[in-house]
Amino acid sequence: MDRSHLHRAEGTDALWRSGRARGVLAHRGGLLVARGGLHLVDRDSVPEDSLLLYLGMDEAGTHFIGASLTDEGRAAVDARLAQEETRDPEDLLTDPVGGLHSTRPVWIGLRELGTRLDDRDVALATSLVAVGNWHATHTHSPRTGAPTRPVLSGWVREDPEAGTEHFPRTDPAVIMAVVHTSEDGTERLLLGSNAMWPRDRFSLLAGFVEPGETLESAVVREVEEEAGLRVHSPRYVGSQPWPFPASLMLGFTAEADTLEVVSDEDEITQLRWFTREELVSALAEGTVAVPDSVSIAGQIIAAWAGSLDPETTGWSAQG
Repeated sequence: MDRSHLHRAEGTDALWRSGRARGVLAHRGGLLVARGGLHLVDRDSVPEDSLLLYLGMDEAGTHFIGASLTDEGRAAVDARLAQEETRDPEDLLTDPVGGLHSTRPVWIGLRELGTRLDDRDVALATSLVAVGNWHATHTHSPRTGAPTRPVLSGWVREDPEAGTEHFPRTDPAVIMAVVHTSEDGTERLLLGSNAMWPRDRFSLLAGFVEPGETLESAVVREVEEEAGLRVHSPRYVGSQPWPFPASLMLGFTAEADTLEVVSDEDEITQLRWFTREELVSALAEGTVAVPDSVSIAGQIIAAWAGSLDPETTGWSAQG
């Protein structure tokens, strides 16, 4: 997707009038989908009280406008879809009702859709949910307390009294694959279990970057805080937007010289080292669950384990 920032200044009304715009509908983290992808609509199908966001343009020159629906707007869309539904008995036998490939538009959460949409649709959906979350929680100026209004096609909120501009918030967080290599060459990966999870759920250690801190320093600090372990040689491996509500996950590897760890007992209640064979075996037996490939945590774990199937890790869409 070309985010096409120059078109933001035109405003969504002008883009609708161009005749080359389609709408994407979202409500409370769910997207309207059908036939294997996002269900695209025209201007008349977007409730008037929706918050609109220009999402960008594809290679064919089609503009995409996201609509973050109110509860009333969602109800209106559902009522319209129910009225438009005309199906014969044969359709009911073959149509996968309720899933992504249903011929009838249905609402599905972004976590479930993350690995099932194509690149264009996942880019549209993620941006819409992330910026929609920001608008919902940043309705007033942090400087004056005055109500703000969306401008620049939803990418800025403006204080009409002071004239100040406020931009979407993104919270950077590091997530680390901490690896120890023994003298015989055996590698072990450190996984932790959060206090809010079931005891069999494990993932990589992670934490938010603090102001004035480099990403590499955040990696070292977070591992020491959560596991009492000093690591070195942090290396960046990739990133993932995680709009739940506004994070950007920055993946790293880091090396440990000892297996001695101590959980902080506050956020992390369990810490375990796994060889590749131990992790694959525990997952197969169902005694341990890790994130699936919708999250960067699942992707990094699967890449390290090698033979691990990222789609069957036992922990669905929980990051």
